[in-house]
Amino acid sequence: MQNSLFTSYWATLAVSAVLLGSSAAALAAPTFQRDEDQFINIGVAYRGSYSSIKDAAPNGKDRSNDFETEEARLYTNGKVHENVSFEFNFARNAADNQIEILDAHVGLELNKYFNVWVGRFLPPASRASASAPMYPPTFDFPLVEQAPNRFGGRDDGATVWGSNESQALKYQMGAFKRRDGSSNQSDNLSFAGRLQYNFWDTEPGFYNLASYDGSKSILSVGGSYRFQKDGAGTITNPGDYRYWNVDGRLEKPLENGAVVGAEASYYNYNNDSTGDTLAPQGKGYFVTGSYAFAQTVGIGKIQPKFVYQDFDNDTTNTNTRRLDLGASYLIKGSNVRIDTFWFKQQQDNNQADIDGVKVIFHVAHFF
Repeated sequence: MQNSLFTSYWATLAVSAVLLGSSAAALAAPTFQRDEDQFINIGVAYRGSYSSIKDAAPNGKDRSNDFETEEARLYTNGKVHENVSFEFNFARNAADNQIEILDAHVGLELNKYFNVWVGRFLPPASRASASAPMYPPTFDFPLVEQAPNRFGGRDDGATVWGSNESQALKYQMGAFKRRDGSSNQSDNLSFAGRLQYNFWDTEPGFYNLASYDGSKSILSVGGSYRFQKDGAGTITNPGDYRYWNVDGRLEKPLENGAVVGAEASYYNYNNDSTGDTLAPQGKGYFVTGSYAFAQTVGIGKIQPKFVYQDFDNDTTNTNTRRLDLGASYLIKGSNVRIDTFWFKQQQDNNQADIDGVKVIFHVAHFF
Protein backbone atom coordinates (compact mmCIF):
# COMPACT_ATOMS: atom_id res chain seq x y z
CA MET A 1 0.00 0.00 0.00
CA GLN A 2 1.56 3.24 -1.09
CA ASN A 3 1.62 6.19 1.26
CA SER A 4 2.38 9.86 0.80
CA LEU A 5 3.10 12.01 3.80
CA PHE A 6 -0.01 14.15 3.77
CA THR A 7 -2.72 12.66 1.56
CA SER A 8 -1.44 9.28 2.71
CA TYR A 9 -4.20 6.75 2.99
CA TRP A 10 -7.05 9.23 3.24
CA ALA A 11 -7.78 9.41 -0.46
CA THR A 12 -8.00 5.65 -0.54
CA LEU A 13 -9.71 4.51 2.60
CA ALA A 14 -13.11 4.52 4.32
CA VAL A 15 -14.48 6.58 7.12
CA SER A 16 -14.74 5.39 10.70
CA ALA A 17 -16.64 2.23 11.39
CA VAL A 18 -19.21 4.42 13.10
CA LEU A 19 -20.28 5.26 9.57
CA LEU A 20 -20.11 1.78 8.13
CA GLY A 21 -22.49 -1.11 7.68
CA SER A 22 -24.51 -2.56 10.48
CA SER A 23 -22.47 -0.68 13.09
CA ALA A 24 -23.98 2.64 12.02
CA ALA A 25 -27.52 1.29 12.08
CA ALA A 26 -26.96 -0.02 15.59
CA LEU A 27 -25.63 3.28 16.93
CA ALA A 28 -28.01 5.82 15.40
CA ALA A 29 -31.63 6.12 14.36
CA PRO A 30 -32.13 5.59 10.60
CA THR A 31 -32.37 8.66 8.37
CA PHE A 32 -35.38 7.21 6.53
CA GLN A 33 -37.34 4.23 7.83
CA ARG A 34 -40.38 2.29 6.61
CA ASP A 35 -40.17 -0.30 9.36
CA GLU A 36 -37.50 -1.97 11.49
CA ASP A 37 -36.45 -4.16 8.55
CA GLN A 38 -36.44 -1.48 5.81
CA PHE A 39 -34.43 1.70 6.30
CA ILE A 40 -31.70 3.90 4.85
CA ASN A 41 -28.92 5.76 6.65
CA ILE A 42 -27.24 8.76 5.00
CA GLY A 43 -23.95 10.15 6.22
CA VAL A 44 -21.16 12.53 5.29
CA ALA A 45 -17.48 12.79 6.18
CA TYR A 46 -14.80 15.42 5.64
CA ARG A 47 -11.13 15.64 6.43
CA GLY A 48 -9.15 18.80 5.69
CA SER A 49 -5.75 19.87 6.88
CA TYR A 50 -3.15 22.60 7.18
CA SER A 51 0.52 21.62 7.25
CA SER A 52 3.82 23.45 7.49
CA ILE A 53 7.18 21.76 6.91
CA LYS A 54 10.64 23.07 7.59
CA ASP A 55 12.62 24.03 4.45
CA ALA A 56 9.81 22.76 2.18
CA ALA A 57 8.80 26.06 0.53
CA PRO A 58 9.59 26.38 -3.22
CA ASN A 59 12.77 28.32 -2.41
CA GLY A 60 14.03 25.40 -0.32
CA LYS A 61 14.76 27.44 2.80
CA ASP A 62 11.43 28.66 4.19
CA ARG A 63 8.60 26.69 5.77
CA SER A 64 5.85 25.44 3.47
CA ASN A 65 2.22 26.42 4.05
CA ASP A 66 -0.37 24.06 2.59
CA PHE A 67 -4.13 23.72 2.97
CA GLU A 68 -5.65 20.55 1.59
CA THR A 69 -9.04 18.89 1.30
CA GLU A 70 -7.90 15.36 1.96
CA GLU A 71 -11.27 13.66 1.80
CA ALA A 72 -14.98 14.29 1.22
CA ARG A 73 -17.43 11.39 1.21
CA LEU A 74 -21.11 10.47 1.03
CA TYR A 75 -22.42 7.29 2.67
CA THR A 76 -25.62 5.30 2.29
CA ASN A 77 -26.44 2.01 3.96
CA GLY A 78 -29.40 0.16 5.38
CA LYS A 79 -31.61 -2.88 4.98
CA VAL A 80 -34.25 -4.06 2.51
CA HIS A 81 -35.13 -7.16 4.55
CA GLU A 82 -34.59 -8.40 8.06
CA ASN A 83 -31.57 -10.38 6.82
CA VAL A 84 -30.47 -8.40 3.76
CA SER A 85 -28.28 -5.31 4.12
CA PHE A 86 -26.67 -2.99 1.59
CA GLU A 87 -24.04 -0.28 1.46
CA PHE A 88 -23.22 2.21 -1.33
CA ASN A 89 -20.58 4.83 -0.54
CA PHE A 90 -18.96 7.44 -2.75
CA ALA A 91 -15.67 9.29 -2.36
CA ARG A 92 -13.41 11.76 -4.12
CA ASN A 93 -10.40 10.08 -5.67
CA ALA A 94 -7.46 12.42 -5.07
CA ALA A 95 -5.57 10.89 -7.99
CA ASP A 96 -7.92 12.42 -10.59
CA ASN A 97 -10.26 14.55 -8.42
CA GLN A 98 -13.25 12.47 -9.59
CA ILE A 99 -16.08 10.96 -7.55
CA GLU A 100 -15.96 7.17 -7.53
CA ILE A 101 -17.72 4.24 -5.90
CA LEU A 102 -16.01 3.40 -2.64
CA ASP A 103 -18.21 0.63 -1.24
CA ALA A 104 -20.90 -1.33 -3.05
CA HIS A 105 -21.99 -4.55 -1.38
CA VAL A 106 -24.97 -6.51 -0.21
CA GLY A 107 -25.06 -8.72 2.83
CA LEU A 108 -26.91 -11.79 3.97
CA GLU A 109 -26.88 -11.21 7.72
CA LEU A 110 -28.38 -14.25 9.41
CA ASN A 111 -27.18 -14.18 13.02
CA LYS A 112 -24.16 -13.52 15.21
CA TYR A 113 -22.47 -16.74 14.03
CA PHE A 114 -22.59 -16.58 10.23
CA ASN A 115 -23.04 -13.76 7.73
CA VAL A 116 -22.04 -13.19 4.10
CA TRP A 117 -21.01 -9.99 2.27
CA VAL A 118 -20.56 -9.82 -1.52
CA GLY A 119 -19.30 -6.82 -3.49
CA ARG A 120 -16.72 -4.12 -2.85
CA PHE A 121 -15.61 -3.41 0.71
CA LEU A 122 -12.59 -3.56 3.01
CA PRO A 123 -11.09 -7.07 3.10
CA PRO A 124 -10.07 -8.58 6.45
CA ALA A 125 -6.96 -6.72 7.58
CA SER A 126 -5.29 -5.13 10.59
CA ARG A 127 -7.41 -3.42 13.22
CA ALA A 128 -6.13 0.03 12.23
CA SER A 129 -7.09 -0.56 8.61
CA ALA A 130 -10.45 -2.21 9.22
CA SER A 131 -11.73 -0.32 12.24
CA ALA A 132 -11.39 3.34 11.33
CA PRO A 133 -9.37 4.26 8.28
CA MET A 134 -10.50 7.86 8.26
CA TYR A 135 -10.29 8.22 12.03
CA PRO A 136 -7.42 5.93 12.99
CA PRO A 137 -5.84 5.52 16.43
CA THR A 138 -2.87 7.48 15.04
CA PHE A 139 -3.02 11.06 13.67
CA ASP A 140 -2.29 10.26 10.01
CA PHE A 141 -3.04 6.75 8.84
CA PRO A 142 -0.07 4.49 9.77
CA LEU A 143 2.67 4.61 7.13
CA VAL A 144 3.52 1.01 8.06
CA GLU A 145 0.22 -0.06 6.45
CA GLN A 146 1.67 -1.14 3.09
CA ALA A 147 -0.72 -3.84 1.83
CA PRO A 148 -1.71 -3.21 -1.84
CA ASN A 149 -5.31 -2.26 -2.52
CA ARG A 150 -7.75 -0.94 -5.05
CA PHE A 151 -9.36 2.45 -4.59
CA GLY A 152 -10.16 3.21 -0.98
CA GLY A 153 -8.39 0.12 0.35
CA ARG A 154 -11.35 -1.82 -0.96
CA ASP A 155 -11.44 -4.90 -3.14
CA ASP A 156 -14.11 -6.85 -4.98
CA GLY A 157 -14.94 -10.20 -3.47
CA ALA A 158 -16.91 -12.10 -0.84
CA THR A 159 -16.43 -12.86 2.83
CA VAL A 160 -18.07 -14.83 5.60
CA TRP A 161 -17.92 -13.42 9.11
CA GLY A 162 -19.37 -13.88 12.54
CA SER A 163 -18.59 -14.61 16.17
CA ASN A 164 -19.08 -17.10 18.97
CA GLU A 165 -22.04 -16.98 21.35
CA SER A 166 -20.54 -14.30 23.62
CA GLN A 167 -19.24 -12.33 20.59
CA ALA A 168 -15.82 -12.13 22.25
CA LEU A 169 -14.26 -14.13 19.39
CA LYS A 170 -14.77 -12.70 15.88
CA TYR A 171 -13.74 -14.19 12.56
CA GLN A 172 -13.62 -13.02 8.92
CA MET A 173 -12.62 -15.12 5.90
CA GLY A 174 -12.88 -14.12 2.26
CA ALA A 175 -11.68 -14.32 -1.34
CA PHE A 176 -10.95 -11.20 -3.37
CA LYS A 177 -9.69 -10.06 -6.75
CA ARG A 178 -6.66 -7.95 -5.71
CA ARG A 179 -3.93 -8.16 -8.40
CA ASP A 180 -5.58 -8.60 -11.79
CA GLY A 181 -3.28 -9.33 -14.71
CA SER A 182 0.45 -8.46 -14.69
CA SER A 183 2.14 -11.22 -12.64
CA ASN A 184 -1.21 -12.94 -12.03
CA GLN A 185 -1.78 -14.41 -15.50
CA SER A 186 -3.66 -17.39 -14.04
CA ASP A 187 -6.25 -15.06 -12.43
CA ASN A 188 -5.67 -16.43 -8.94
CA LEU A 189 -7.83 -15.07 -6.13
CA SER A 190 -6.47 -13.34 -3.05
CA PHE A 191 -7.48 -15.00 0.23
CA ALA A 192 -7.78 -12.98 3.44
CA GLY A 193 -8.76 -13.75 7.01
CA ARG A 194 -8.80 -12.24 10.48
CA LEU A 195 -9.36 -13.47 14.04
CA GLN A 196 -9.93 -11.20 17.02
CA TYR A 197 -10.62 -11.78 20.71
CA ASN A 198 -12.03 -9.21 23.16
CA PHE A 199 -11.29 -9.84 26.85
CA TRP A 200 -13.50 -7.02 28.15
CA ASP A 201 -16.43 -5.50 26.26
CA THR A 202 -17.28 -6.98 22.88
CA GLU A 203 -17.30 -5.26 19.46
CA PRO A 204 -20.16 -6.83 17.45
CA GLY A 205 -20.36 -6.47 13.68
CA PHE A 206 -17.89 -6.68 10.81
CA TYR A 207 -16.02 -3.48 11.74
CA ASN A 208 -14.56 -2.19 15.00
CA LEU A 209 -14.43 1.45 16.03
CA ALA A 210 -11.09 3.21 16.39
CA SER A 211 -12.27 4.70 19.67
CA TYR A 212 -15.40 4.35 21.78
CA ASP A 213 -14.69 7.61 23.66
CA GLY A 214 -15.10 5.89 27.00
CA SER A 215 -18.41 4.17 26.30
CA LYS A 216 -16.70 0.76 26.37
CA SER A 217 -13.75 -0.93 28.04
CA ILE A 218 -11.68 -2.56 25.30
CA LEU A 219 -8.88 -5.08 25.59
CA SER A 220 -8.54 -6.70 22.17
CA VAL A 221 -5.94 -8.83 20.40
CA GLY A 222 -6.16 -9.89 16.77
CA GLY A 223 -4.32 -10.88 13.64
CA SER A 224 -4.85 -11.08 9.89
CA TYR A 225 -3.35 -12.96 6.94
CA ARG A 226 -3.47 -12.57 3.14
CA PHE A 227 -2.15 -14.74 0.33
CA GLN A 228 -2.30 -14.57 -3.44
CA LYS A 229 -0.44 -16.92 -5.74
CA ASP A 230 1.46 -14.90 -8.36
CA GLY A 231 0.26 -11.75 -6.58
CA ALA A 232 3.62 -9.98 -6.85
CA GLY A 233 6.35 -9.32 -9.39
CA THR A 234 5.92 -9.11 -13.16
CA ILE A 235 4.78 -11.34 -16.02
CA THR A 236 8.35 -12.60 -16.53
CA ASN A 237 9.17 -12.72 -12.80
CA PRO A 238 6.01 -13.62 -10.85
CA GLY A 239 5.97 -14.37 -7.15
CA ASP A 240 3.45 -15.15 -4.42
CA TYR A 241 2.28 -12.34 -2.14
CA ARG A 242 1.91 -12.85 1.61
CA TYR A 243 0.95 -10.45 4.39
CA TRP A 244 0.31 -10.97 8.09
CA ASN A 245 -0.09 -8.79 11.14
CA VAL A 246 -0.85 -8.93 14.86
CA ASP A 247 -2.40 -6.06 16.79
CA GLY A 248 -3.81 -5.06 20.15
CA ARG A 249 -6.03 -2.30 21.50
CA LEU A 250 -6.62 -1.05 25.05
CA GLU A 251 -9.19 1.59 25.93
CA LYS A 252 -10.29 2.13 29.51
CA PRO A 253 -12.60 4.79 31.01
CA LEU A 254 -11.42 5.82 34.47
CA GLU A 255 -13.51 6.65 37.53
CA ASN A 256 -12.78 10.37 37.12
CA GLY A 257 -14.23 10.35 33.57
CA ALA A 258 -10.91 10.36 31.74
CA VAL A 259 -10.12 7.73 29.09
CA VAL A 260 -6.78 5.95 28.62
CA GLY A 261 -6.01 4.49 25.20
CA ALA A 262 -3.19 2.52 23.62
CA GLU A 263 -2.72 0.51 20.44
CA ALA A 264 0.07 -1.37 18.69
CA SER A 265 0.37 -3.34 15.46
CA TYR A 266 3.13 -5.35 13.77
CA TYR A 267 3.21 -6.02 10.00
CA ASN A 268 5.13 -8.45 7.80
CA TYR A 269 5.02 -8.28 3.98
CA ASN A 270 6.53 -10.78 1.53
CA ASN A 271 6.59 -10.39 -2.27
CA ASP A 272 8.74 -13.48 -2.90
CA SER A 273 11.79 -11.20 -3.31
CA THR A 274 10.54 -10.07 -6.73
CA GLY A 275 11.46 -6.43 -6.18
CA ASP A 276 7.83 -5.36 -6.67
CA THR A 277 7.64 -1.72 -5.48
CA LEU A 278 3.82 -1.74 -5.69
CA ALA A 279 3.73 -4.57 -3.15
CA PRO A 280 6.92 -3.99 -1.14
CA GLN A 281 8.58 -6.61 1.01
CA GLY A 282 9.42 -5.65 4.58
CA LYS A 283 8.24 -5.35 8.15
CA GLY A 284 7.14 -2.58 10.46
CA TYR A 285 5.18 -1.57 13.52
CA PHE A 286 3.48 1.33 15.24
CA VAL A 287 2.66 2.10 18.87
CA THR A 288 0.40 4.86 20.13
CA GLY A 289 -0.92 6.06 23.46
CA SER A 290 -3.47 8.67 24.50
CA TYR A 291 -5.20 10.19 27.52
CA ALA A 292 -8.51 12.04 27.14
CA PHE A 293 -9.10 14.42 30.05
CA ALA A 294 -12.51 14.30 31.69
CA GLN A 295 -12.87 18.09 31.93
CA THR A 296 -14.63 19.98 29.12
CA VAL A 297 -12.69 22.97 27.84
CA GLY A 298 -14.90 25.24 25.78
CA ILE A 299 -16.93 22.89 23.55
CA GLY A 300 -14.69 19.84 23.75
CA LYS A 301 -12.17 17.70 25.59
CA ILE A 302 -8.40 17.54 25.17
CA GLN A 303 -6.66 14.26 24.33
CA PRO A 304 -2.83 14.29 24.25
CA LYS A 305 -1.37 11.54 22.05
CA PHE A 306 1.92 10.14 20.81
CA VAL A 307 2.66 7.85 17.86
CA TYR A 308 5.89 6.06 16.90
CA GLN A 309 6.31 4.09 13.67
CA ASP A 310 9.14 2.11 12.10
CA PHE A 311 9.15 0.43 8.68
CA ASP A 312 11.97 -1.56 7.03
CA ASN A 313 11.36 -1.68 3.27
CA ASP A 314 13.49 -4.58 2.01
CA THR A 315 12.54 -3.83 -1.60
CA THR A 316 14.14 -0.37 -1.51
CA ASN A 317 16.55 -1.10 1.38
CA THR A 318 15.13 1.87 3.28
CA ASN A 319 14.23 2.25 6.94
CA THR A 320 11.65 4.92 7.79
CA ARG A 321 10.97 6.16 11.32
CA ARG A 322 8.35 8.69 12.38
CA LEU A 323 7.38 10.30 15.68
CA ASP A 324 4.16 12.28 16.19
CA LEU A 325 3.40 14.33 19.32
CA GLY A 326 0.26 16.38 19.78
CA ALA A 327 -3.33 16.46 20.96
CA SER A 328 -6.87 16.03 19.70
CA TYR A 329 -9.68 18.41 20.60
CA LEU A 330 -12.74 16.14 20.85
CA ILE A 331 -15.83 18.23 20.08
CA LYS A 332 -18.26 15.36 19.54
CA GLY A 333 -16.06 12.50 20.57
CA SER A 334 -13.74 11.21 17.86
CA ASN A 335 -16.28 11.92 15.10
CA VAL A 336 -15.93 15.70 15.25
CA ARG A 337 -12.45 16.72 16.30
CA ILE A 338 -9.36 18.79 15.55
CA ASP A 339 -5.91 17.19 15.66
CA THR A 340 -2.84 19.39 16.17
CA PHE A 341 0.57 17.76 16.19
CA TRP A 342 4.27 17.96 15.44
CA PHE A 343 5.94 15.19 13.47
CA LYS A 344 9.44 14.21 12.44
CA GLN A 345 10.14 11.57 9.82
CA GLN A 346 13.62 10.17 9.29
CA GLN A 347 14.76 7.99 6.42
CA ASP A 348 17.97 6.21 5.45
CA ASN A 349 19.90 6.70 2.19
CA ASN A 350 21.01 10.23 3.19
CA GLN A 351 17.51 11.64 2.72
CA ALA A 352 16.67 14.81 4.66
CA ASP A 353 14.45 14.61 7.72
CA ILE A 354 10.85 15.83 7.35
CA ASP A 355 10.08 18.13 10.26
CA GLY A 356 6.62 19.67 10.35
CA VAL A 357 3.39 20.58 12.10
CA LYS A 358 -0.11 19.71 10.97
CA VAL A 359 -3.69 20.53 11.92
CA ILE A 360 -6.47 18.18 10.77
CA PHE A 361 -10.18 18.97 10.84
CA HIS A 362 -12.48 15.92 11.03
CA VAL A 363 -16.25 15.78 10.62
CA ALA A 364 -18.23 12.52 10.37
CA HIS A 365 -21.99 12.46 10.82
CA PHE A 366 -25.04 10.37 10.00
CA PHE A 367 -28.31 12.26 9.67
